[in-house]
Amino acid sequence: MKHLNWIISISRPRFWPYLAGPWAVGMVTASSSISDFKNTLFWIGMLFFLWPANFFLYGVNDYADGDTDKYNPKKQNYEHLYQTNQNRLLGILLGLLAILSIVFVSFFPTLESQIVFALWVFCSTFYSVQPLRFKAKLFIDSCSNVLYILPGVMVFLMFQPLANLSWPLVVAAWVWAMGMHLFSALPDIQSDRSAKVKTTAVWLGFKKATLLTAVYYSTAALLCGLYANTWLGLLAFLCYSVPTLYIYFTKNKESVFFLYKKFPFINLFSGAALFIYVIFKYNLLFS
Repeated sequence: MKHLNWIISISRPRFWPYLAGPWAVGMVTASSSISDFKNTLFWIGMLFFLWPANFFLYGVNDYADGDTDKYNPKKQNYEHLYQTNQNRLLGILLGLLAILSIVFVSFFPTLESQIVFALWVFCSTFYSVQPLRFKAKLFIDSCSNVLYILPGVMVFLMFQPLANLSWPLVVAAWVWAMGMHLFSALPDIQSDRSAKVKTTAVWLGFKKATLLTAVYYSTAALLCGLYANTWLGLLAFLCYSVPTLYIYFTKNKESVFFLYKKFPFINLFSGAALFIYVIFKYNLLFS
């Protein structure tokens, strides 16, 4: 039971929708009918991006981040600090997941979707792992957060040609993911600075990093409003830009962690709104 609790907790259950949600949204944008959701591969992907993918992403992250996590109060109080005596179990499970991933991707119907999966593995690994360790490279740390939207692109390219992909909306999602990363790095500024890890948030400092986060969110909201729906763009601005601007102007650092803990709910609400919007826009329920 102790091992089971650790296996679940290391995968960050509150963050499970961060990968599974884009997979579901990508599927609905690629669908011509709600009956497309009967596809077995879609449901296998939902399961994969709920737990195995999150265990891989955060397990690798926790293993590689021992130098910074020991300084981070968030790891002591809100998340579990990784212990080196868990290395063997982590290695076994990651090995099994590697085999599972190879089998999973072998069923992908298009080369483009397989390439995107490979890119997801690459970003998920080298965000944390040396020698690349994107998290310690200015601006690349946030850019590599594209990994969170790749499941949506992946499943879209299983059912639609690359030419049908809306690049402005991909950019909007990517910039939103960059904002999510930079915001989540704000509470870690002191611990990363103590570990001499020069993230973008550390380099900019709290105030400038908060402002850049608001710029990222507002850019994503603008693109969403222009290329998807005005009301969705407004919703994105209210959910992400407004709270970040509040923190910027009030300089209230305590609000950062409070909002950080609310992001799973905000993202779930926003993703559900986008999912429902696509269903009704293309009349998928009755096609």
